[in-house]
Amino acid sequence: MRHISILVPKGNVALSCIEGPFILFNQANRFMEQMGRKPIFNVQLVGISSHTQTYDRLFKVSPDITINELEKTDLIIIPAVNGADMSKVVDDNKEFFPWIVQQHLFGAEVASLCVGAFLLAATGLVTDKNVLPTGAWLTPLGRCILILNWYQKK
Repeated sequence: MRHISILVPKGNVALSCIEGPFILFNQANRFMEQMGRKPIFNVQLVGISSHTQTYDRLFKVSPDITINELEKTDLIIIPAVNGADMSKVVDDNKEFFPWIVQQHLFGAEVASLCVGAFLLAATGLVTDKNVLPTGAWLTPLGRCILILNWYQKK
């Protein structure tokens, strides 16, 4: 069974970037069960802590497990994060970065959705890699990656 980790970041997120992958992988499991097969994904919401995150003052997302409790995963999905100050968003979620890097070294794939790429860039995993940001975030994300490349080469 493949383990899927959907991160529950601190700060604001695009909820559909947590809900969408959660529903998609669980629906694939239901499809497999309807065909008389075993589920193929273990999908968990993963947080820095077990504290429920409140988004847009209305929506609460509770992690199933924390990064300190989860030893191995096969896929990490970083949802789109929101905020006027992306450096603060990155700083608020920096506790994820060593865990993401460690999991990647153990063989996990890492995917980011939309501006979740800021968090992915902050891990250093995209240093010297081709990254294709889109829309209004092209310039800030490009700067973020360039700064990270420069910082890591010092």
